[in-house]
Amino acid sequence: MNKKLKIYKIKNEYGVDPRELCDIKEAREMIERVSIYHNLKGKDHMIDSITWNDLEMDEVFHLVNHTRSYAGEQVLYHILHGSETEKRDRIDKEADYFAQNEDERINMELGLMNIGKGYLNYYIPDVIDGFGKILVRNTYIYPLLLIALILSLIGTIFHSSFILFLLVFAIINLFVYLIFKLRFENELTSLGSIREFILFCDNLKKSDKLSELYLTDEDKKKLSRLCKMTKVLELYRQRSMMQNSGNPLGGLLEYLLGITLIDPICCIGVIKRIQAYKDDILDFYELTGWIDMVISVASFRECMDSCKPEIKESGYIECEQIYHPMLKSPVKNDLDMKRNCFFTGANATGKSTFMKALAINVILGETIYTCTADRMTFPDMYVMTSMALRDDVLMGESYYVREIKYLKRMLEVADSGKKTMIVIDEILKGTNTKERIAASRAVLDYLADRNAVVIAATHDMELVEFMDDKYDAYYFDCDIEDGEVKFNYVLHQGKNKVTNAIMLMKGMEFPDVIIGHAIEYSEESVA
Repeated sequence: MNKKLKIYKIKNEYGVDPRELCDIKEAREMIERVSIYHNLKGKDHMIDSITWNDLEMDEVFHLVNHTRSYAGEQVLYHILHGSETEKRDRIDKEADYFAQNEDERINMELGLMNIGKGYLNYYIPDVIDGFGKILVRNTYIYPLLLIALILSLIGTIFHSSFILFLLVFAIINLFVYLIFKLRFENELTSLGSIREFILFCDNLKKSDKLSELYLTDEDKKKLSRLCKMTKVLELYRQRSMMQNSGNPLGGLLEYLLGITLIDPICCIGVIKRIQAYKDDILDFYELTGWIDMVISVASFRECMDSCKPEIKESGYIECEQIYHPMLKSPVKNDLDMKRNCFFTGANATGKSTFMKALAINVILGETIYTCTADRMTFPDMYVMTSMALRDDVLMGESYYVREIKYLKRMLEVADSGKKTMIVIDEILKGTNTKERIAASRAVLDYLADRNAVVIAATHDMELVEFMDDKYDAYYFDCDIEDGEVKFNYVLHQGKNKVTNAIMLMKGMEFPDVIIGHAIEYSEESVA
């Protein structure tokens, strides 16, 4: 693709839903590779896997993921896990810069497109980290075998009997090369890609503003040292491209490099240099991914109706016109929490979706300083959920056992004193009504005295009444139109009086006497 076409593509794709620009099924299948860098960095102070899965954050990642390189994808995935929330102000300022400076953004995206998203490149962070552990023994063997091959070739010129020696050394060298390649396959494949992000970072020096923003004087010195390796690394890149293209010359080159042992000899030299500068190389890999991630955030903001949140030290959540970012035609709602709260209402009215919208937007605000709302204010806090529970047959755990474990992990974090947003959908619904209400009261009462913002959904109106002194109530309603239940997904403050079962019975035209008695009995049970 020529440069003009790339620029046209960059301009037209900015601010567009990334899922429309890729094969989303393939993107989902790549998550395991995308997560390699995140797993390498460790998981301290991050969103736990239960919360991540409850909120379907992989799908949110695909929505934000406007990145052009594998490094950008991996850094974005890591950032969205809440691992570096202290950097959200920096992300905000740099995203604004690229949103306001199109030429700079386009130049960066051109460089990132050159790096691309090669299928094997997602292993590079792991490979770079592993370079420090590589120990190549008996390195003197490779030049000695090359010298023996050359001497045999020279001898053949003078006497035909040396052909036997030439063949023997050619076979030995090829065998040694294959063993070397088998051992260092990932490293050999990665060398060319390492060159690309080193050059990308070096090109930042061409812009005074970007150089000032991203490179210290020491960084520039490091880049100068690393750039001296790029000529050798370019050979690996070209060779990799030739082999992947199916060009017959690629196979011929493979045998030539094997017989002469040039590849191992050069590779050992490069490995030693990379070992010496391993930390610097990983830093520039992260810088490349960081810039790609920041531009992706700018594009996400352009794509969505969004705002920058106000993050306070204490308090609850206030938001105007908030919505779930994954919905194509969302109904937006306002919420001004004064206390912890319940959400009630019929099934499918929007309780779970709204609670997810709140939790997801807190995460987006904490990580990339962006919320899908007109205005949003919340305290700086950790997010934990218990929503998408099911029996685990393989582990031999029932629904109730798993729910108890999920709640226990929340209590442990709440006890630590760390400000926590706790979202529970249908608390303790895996047991009988009497014990459910009793245990739920005990848990929610306990959490109310902790440093937490608690949001819970329930169908137990009796529980809502019991907790009236500590929890506010909100509900989603539904109507009957032409014998069908209609959902408007609008949030109301207060307590709904009609249950989902009664509403459905009414919609299905059950006798009025049954509907009347059902409502009467429902009110009696609450009283």
